Amino acid sequence: MDHTAMDHSKMDHSMHGGGMESSESAAGCKMNMLFTFDSTDLCIVFPWWHIRTGLGFAISLMTVVGLSMLYEYIRFIASVYEKLPGPVLARTDSMRSPSRGRLAVIKAAFYALQVFYSFFIMLIFMTYNGWIMLAVVLGAFAGRLVWSSHAQSSQKGMFCH
Repeated sequence: MDHTAMDHSKMDHSMHGGGMESSESAAGCKMNMLFTFDSTDLCIVFPWWHIRTGLGFAISLMTVVGLSMLYEYIRFIASVYEKLPGPVLARTDSMRSPSRGRLAVIKAAFYALQVFYSFFIMLIFMTYNGWIMLAVVLGAFAGRLVWSSHAQSSQKGMFCH
């Protein structure tokens, strides 16, 4: 098909060229594709999570540690549901357990939450900033330390999936 006679003057080409001409780039966010320890104009996942100051960087590091710890807590809660027995035949008022179908939905919901959350942590890690990467690992370490005393059904680590 020959497009030479078409008028392209009114077409918006702002997102062509890999998307680097987007508003996030104009706002000053740097996207690193190589490992670095430089935090100047670093954005973490979202354009509004733009680090502009040393204090902002310190708060972001603590937030990343907390988010990684929360992932380990979610895994712990999911393991508690994994260990719940199926429906009890002779139930009393003090022994209430969810039905088998409801329990399956709860387990599947926790699994989906873990998958989503692990991909989110992966995106944070992919800032390629050494300090952010260390914060993710420190949070995983601290979270595992806090909740590892409780038996977990899965020994799977912090993976994307």
